[in-house]
Amino acid sequence: MAAELGSLRAELKLAGMFEPRELRTWGKLAFLSATVAACLVGIVELGFYGALFLVPIAAVFGTAIAMCGHEGSHKSFSRSPFRNALLTYFAFPMFSGLGAMYWHNKHDRLHHGHPNVEGLDPDIKPFPFVSSAGEHERCTPGQRWFQRNFQKHLFWPMSTLMSFGMRRSSILYLVHHDNKWSKPWLLDAGSMVVHYVGWLVIPTLIWGPIAIAVYASIWAFVGVFLALIFSPAHIGLPVTQGQHHDWLHQLETTRNLQLPKVISFFFIGLDRQVEHHLFPKIGHANLHQAAAMTQAWCEKHNVVYQTEPYLHALADARQFIANAWTRHAIPYQEVRQLLLDAV
Repeated sequence: MAAELGSLRAELKLAGMFEPRELRTWGKLAFLSATVAACLVGIVELGFYGALFLVPIAAVFGTAIAMCGHEGSHKSFSRSPFRNALLTYFAFPMFSGLGAMYWHNKHDRLHHGHPNVEGLDPDIKPFPFVSSAGEHERCTPGQRWFQRNFQKHLFWPMSTLMSFGMRRSSILYLVHHDNKWSKPWLLDAGSMVVHYVGWLVIPTLIWGPIAIAVYASIWAFVGVFLALIFSPAHIGLPVTQGQHHDWLHQLETTRNLQLPKVISFFFIGLDRQVEHHLFPKIGHANLHQAAAMTQAWCEKHNVVYQTEPYLHALADARQFIANAWTRHAIPYQEVRQLLLDAV
């Protein structure tokens, strides 16, 4: 029987890991936002050749801003509900065009509640791709044909469409939401209007269609960077039929990514996925120290703890997704037994 997670939680709490580092995150957000703004000004001033250099940079920093919104959505940014919501609505619908309500349902509720569970975790089934034979069998004939012939080759090229797909899903989520005109619905919808007016309508009126091309280019790169952040943490690990409803399931389906500090800066804690899944209320500024404590605790109690160099995990994810449509999900009891035998 595994040790109780409460002892690790108590150890982390005593070390101050659950204390928010709000001022530091505000400073980081200001730096990221200023850099994106400087890139946009540079594109205006330097034109096409400046855009070739500055668009990818703006996308890197813009992705990090969106990941700050992820922290606000988990309420790990601040003890203030208002400031958590402020960060979430600024970084997601206002800056990124990604619905906060859609994200909360897709990521906070479904993904964190059911990581790598076939049919329940949307993060391992980015349309039109699948991560298991069972999901493949439930798709339409056209989708199955696509997966058999193109999933191996098009996963990464089509990640350029990821941010646009999530925008579409965000709008549909609002359109079909049962509680329209509630305060969260109005905040979400209003913030998304600000996004499109600020990113597209006004720039297009001033600079013409080139503004649409710049917008599309930046957010296409963001889609790639989002895939590079999220996929290696879960894709390549077992896809399960059902799940144990305990904290060990999080460890069995999640791994940390070992990165140089300069690159880790832009992941906003998401290279420490193990600790993030166990304790989503720990802010990203504390996750590095929390990871060292968690790994030591797991080793002491013979609990599985998965961590890989980033490029190894990325290669594993690429290899897995290439023929994932042929792989059957594994009964969750078997996954646990295999990992217990390996500890």
